[in-house]
Amino acid sequence: MTFMRSALCLAAVALPTSALAQDNQSVDILQGWSADPLYATGMSVDQLLNNADVYGPNGENIGTVENVIFSDSGEALAIIAQVGGFWDIGDTHVSVPWDELEIMANERRVNIPITEETAGDYSMFGDRGWFSEEDYFAWDADVLQAVDDDLDPGPTVFRASELIGDYAYLSDAVPYGYVNDLIVEDGQVAALVVDAAGYYGTPGYYAYPYGYGAGATWNPYDRRYRLPLDSADAEQIESFDYDRLTNRIE
Repeated sequence: MTFMRSALCLAAVALPTSALAQDNQSVDILQGWSADPLYATGMSVDQLLNNADVYGPNGENIGTVENVIFSDSGEALAIIAQVGGFWDIGDTHVSVPWDELEIMANERRVNIPITEETAGDYSMFGDRGWFSEEDYFAWDADVLQAVDDDLDPGPTVFRASELIGDYAYLSDAVPYGYVNDLIVEDGQVAALVVDAAGYYGTPGYYAYPYGYGAGATWNPYDRRYRLPLDSADAEQIESFDYDRLTNRIE
């Protein structure tokens, strides 16, 4: 896993514009939770970014997946794809609504409704009037449109690349590893996968449930993600086996 930060299934949704402020109530986020159901229907965002190609409706390979846009609550809103390098329009980044995608994981492909003839029809962020072309808001994910490759997410959305790769710390400030992956199920982040990387306990991938407001602290500009777990809790986490994913993108 090399691209963004694929991480343990965290029990908290990360807000992209400011660190999450959570109360100090004790919540057992692991009670009754298991990563087993994810193996049947979950999909790795890290694999999507690193291994999948983008295809047009005519069956031609037209580009790559550059990023995935999520809402604060973990809903998958859109992908950012780079397309058209071999077309007359040159390289173009487009935002494609998640519900307009056809993801064929085992074939390493993502089908999108864009062709060489229609690619030039998408203006930068459509016609957004006074809105900055550099800012990307939740409503921007509703339509297929050209975007800047360096877009700046608004206050209610974040890019997968802002979380994958961040350092992961336990709540008692113990370095744990780094966020290795997001596991998406039914269009929603169901879990984070963290690479313990030998910082604490046994090295390997570990999965945590991902749920809004469950106690994690994250600032996308800080590169540190604090899990709502202490050292004792971390010892209860089950390892995550990527080989068991039915929807592997290899």
